[in-house]
Amino acid sequence: MDTTSGQQDQKLIFALDIGTRSVIGVVGTVENGMLKVLRVESEEHTERAVVDGQIEDIEQTARIAGRIKERLEINLGFSLKEVYVAAAGRVLKTHRAVYSIDIDEKKPIDQRQLFLLESKAIQQAYEELARESEDESILSYYCVGHSVIRYTLDGYSFSTLLNHRGRKAQVELIGTFLPSEVVESLYATMSRIGLSIMSVTLEPIAAINAVIPQELRLLNVALVDVGAGTSDIAIANNGSVCAYTMATVAGDEVTERIMREFLVDFQMAEQMKRMLSEGKQTIAYTDILGLEYSAPAAEMLEQVLPTVEDLASTISQRILEANGAPPMAVFMVGGGSRTPELCRLVAQGLSIDEKKVAIGGNNYMKRMVDTDPQYISAEYATPIGIAISAMSVQGQENLAVMVNGKRVRMMNGSSMSLMEALLRSGYQYGQIMGRSGKGVAFELNGATKLIRGGIPTLARFEVNGRPANITTPLQSGDEVTFIPAENGADAMPLLCDAVGGWNVLEVELNGASKFAGTAGMLNGVPAGGDEPVSQGDHVEVWEIATLEDLFESEQLMPGPGQVYVNGALCDDFSYRLVQGDVINILERPNPPEPKPPEVKPPELQQPVQPRQEQPAPSQAATPVVRPVQLETEQKSPQPAAQPLTAPLRPLVRPIYHAAQQPHEQQARPVMATASSAFSDASQRYAYGPVRVVLNGMPCILPAKADGQYVQFFDALNYVDIDPTKPQGEIVVLRNGRPASYVEPVLEGDKLDIYWKSDIGTEGV
Repeated sequence: MDTTSGQQDQKLIFALDIGTRSVIGVVGTVENGMLKVLRVESEEHTERAVVDGQIEDIEQTARIAGRIKERLEINLGFSLKEVYVAAAGRVLKTHRAVYSIDIDEKKPIDQRQLFLLESKAIQQAYEELARESEDESILSYYCVGHSVIRYTLDGYSFSTLLNHRGRKAQVELIGTFLPSEVVESLYATMSRIGLSIMSVTLEPIAAINAVIPQELRLLNVALVDVGAGTSDIAIANNGSVCAYTMATVAGDEVTERIMREFLVDFQMAEQMKRMLSEGKQTIAYTDILGLEYSAPAAEMLEQVLPTVEDLASTISQRILEANGAPPMAVFMVGGGSRTPELCRLVAQGLSIDEKKVAIGGNNYMKRMVDTDPQYISAEYATPIGIAISAMSVQGQENLAVMVNGKRVRMMNGSSMSLMEALLRSGYQYGQIMGRSGKGVAFELNGATKLIRGGIPTLARFEVNGRPANITTPLQSGDEVTFIPAENGADAMPLLCDAVGGWNVLEVELNGASKFAGTAGMLNGVPAGGDEPVSQGDHVEVWEIATLEDLFESEQLMPGPGQVYVNGALCDDFSYRLVQGDVINILERPNPPEPKPPEVKPPELQQPVQPRQEQPAPSQAATPVVRPVQLETEQKSPQPAAQPLTAPLRPLVRPIYHAAQQPHEQQARPVMATASSAFSDASQRYAYGPVRVVLNGMPCILPAKADGQYVQFFDALNYVDIDPTKPQGEIVVLRNGRPASYVEPVLEGDKLDIYWKSDIGTEGV
């Protein structure tokens, strides 16, 4: 094969029609103003890679298109490097615009001036469409073509202004726009098979160029391209195409109805529909169970007729909406146009003569195309039309812009935006627009919280050294400087970031070191501020910031005159704790007995000993609190500090952001170990005696002699088990979950301790 591209000849055209059902490739040359078709190749999709005309599976579509390209190259003997394509109008938007420019009447209008005039009109159409639309996504739409309604020169109408002279040139046109994702998928698919897109047009524009010649456009006629996924519609009147529209119903609706009615797979239903369209009297088929049947065509038509009626009704309605009235005639093209009864039902829906709706393709394609008779048909109107549309822009290869030093041809029907130039240069949509980093959503104290990812660094655009944007229209010779966008960083929050700050304190309470400041649990496990938070995590955070918080966490209720902070009396329990605070609670003496005749000065009482009787179920035991011996004036006796009767709250004070809970110190903590976290957390639990259920039996774990809280290992004294003589694997559970020997035990806990041997589980 000659590796030199045959497309170096300006007259060679390679058109590719990527449809919902199949991909068709056409290669031809331009001879005497006609398209001479050299070769046609087609192949159906084996999977539903294209839905409603939109490429969804780029890899699968590229494989099919690549095989067609290879077969064409083998038969033609040269490589194909450039291609002309068309996009379906599934989410098509159109807008009409009028634009005029002043020109030098001494010089004839050249192609560059005509290009500038149309480009400015397209830009105006885009801006007006964006202003009128409430959908912000319109900003990412892309012009895939336009149709000139009329040119005027000094107030007079012309079919073309090329080489005419005058003072003011004006154009009225319709711009057609599709989402950039639709167009980008075409570029991505072609790039994978080594093809450079020369022009992107709209499928109904291509079809009307093949079926309805310029002279027929003086009449009010409609063209309907019935494909597999969409029915694209173009309306012509007064010499130009004046409207485009589409419907997301087409031949697949009929195929799917056959599948349901006759219990066949998709491929068999397609064959049955094709036999019905060809006028077969008997339809033979095999259902999904492998059983063979033969049914009269009339019976099959009766089953699918309701779906054909719905399709015809939708097409008729779209034509009336776009045209405002019934057209004089309708040309039906595309593979679905031969569906039995469709033409008759469309005519009925438009209230026009049935003879005015007909299959198009034969009469007028012969004037423009030299090829085998089988390709002069409604089924090939779109791929042939893409090639015919390419003929009208082939003379403009000399129009080009430079993108970062790379030459890019302007081949989109005499117009191109900066966005299109970047896509044709090989840049991806993400490089042009950028994206924010991924966020992290998690639950914080029962409420959903989102930490957003970083914002992207925006791309920079310049045209001829001046700032520009993606919608800036380009002219031949423009130089574009482009610095790609950088995506924002994904969110990677730490626990301290998630709650807006983290403050860790250590204070001394009655001689014992106590935790204060911020504390947290991540998915039920104690965690420090430097623990990373992931998507879907459950976070609980609380804060011990004041004396009141500290006493509440310790289940203490001291009264006035009992609390000393750093050696000074402190009755303000809203005092905010700071690192190293020393807090002492002075026990009050018991109420005095009736006074004897001689009253001696009261002396400081001895420490209150813990009560030996069992506390009420609703109360927690009070830890031993020793007084601080201070040389201070003795005040009148008051009741001693009483334990809290309400159950301990797990969250002392929820915090959500540092601004809500200011700290006098902000320190980044070192991650606590699990054991130290348990030790800190356990100080909030009650002391013994504790009522529990041990191996299914009620049990009371008495208070410990050292005044410390009851821990899990204390329960080992009440089971018949000796860890020094193992009988298998020991299982320790607290409330049904694996337990640590050093974790605290609470009132009402369910404890289980037993051996688990290799031959089964033996409870103790």
